[in-house]
Amino acid sequence: MTPTPDSTRTQQAAAASDPQGINGPALRRWIARTQGADPQDVGFSVLSVGRSNLTFVVTLAGAPRWVLRRPPLGHQGGSAHDVQREGRIMAALGPTDVPVPTILEIVDDPDVLEVPFVFQDHCPGFPIHAPDDLALIPAGGSVRDSMLSMVRALAAVHAVDIDAVGLGDLRRPGGFVERQLRRWLGQFEAITTRDLPVIAEVQAQLSRSIPPETSTGLVHGDVKPNNMLFDRDTGEVRAIVDWELSSIGDVVTDLGYLLSMMFVDDSLTGIWTPSVEDGSPTAEELTRTYASLTGRDTSDVPYYAAFAVWKLACIREGVYTRLKQGRMGDLDVDPEQAGASVEALAASALDILSSGRI
Repeated sequence: MTPTPDSTRTQQAAAASDPQGINGPALRRWIARTQGADPQDVGFSVLSVGRSNLTFVVTLAGAPRWVLRRPPLGHQGGSAHDVQREGRIMAALGPTDVPVPTILEIVDDPDVLEVPFVFQDHCPGFPIHAPDDLALIPAGGSVRDSMLSMVRALAAVHAVDIDAVGLGDLRRPGGFVERQLRRWLGQFEAITTRDLPVIAEVQAQLSRSIPPETSTGLVHGDVKPNNMLFDRDTGEVRAIVDWELSSIGDVVTDLGYLLSMMFVDDSLTGIWTPSVEDGSPTAEELTRTYASLTGRDTSDVPYYAAFAVWKLACIREGVYTRLKQGRMGDLDVDPEQAGASVEALAASALDILSSGRI
């Protein structure tokens, strides 16, 4: 169809309002060609931005229709922001019992966008990342039911036969936790500008007591309520999102991570999650539910929670250093506050290790 002057002006006006990171004209042409949509009806809005992969809602006639996910602006490579890998994992999970959005295309074409991107169906639902979000849980549901639904979704992830779905090649040699301990200590040492011996102290203690890896499978790596989309009608998990940190390893590490995000003080983690006072199950009930669903030994969950908190301390030190050096753009975070949390997180990891409780 030959564009008319009016349609050309409409598309030019739309392109002028497109968010940064979107090549509106090229993407509209691609969507028209692959999805049969009128390019004049296609719009883009930001769903999430920052230093993670960027997520945009693609609207059709003003209504959410698709989602586009791409690496951060200025991305120079690295597995943490490999959207093609993330898209491949989600596509492989499509036929399984794991709730994930439907992946439509994984695209690497600089004529459409200067970086690879994943194009998927829009999945209606809501994440839980602030107290007000609890009001979105429908009357027939409850905070408790939604959190238990999250554990059921996690159990489904860990039930996946990675070879059967074509993800077996993601295995890496050596022990998963051992590799992670080396990697994160190395990243900490490469970026820190101050003397924080507690980080190496915790790493040494974690290294001395690594549990045997008995349940190797797909690890999401960032399981928490704001990486779930809950159904507005039932309150159940409709989709697990943000798979960029996924890997193959000991799956029980996911449960340790989830419990650390839910039960370590959010003034340290920086992540709000529903508390027991809000109606959420206790750490013990969530752990029992997971064990009942999977049949897995959960006795080492406190170790994995301590490992998760220590890893967060290493990440936070990188944030502190970049803030001090003015390399975090317009991120509105006090460098000294971010820096103070590093030692507090490490101390929390030591406390979990010594007490055996989260």
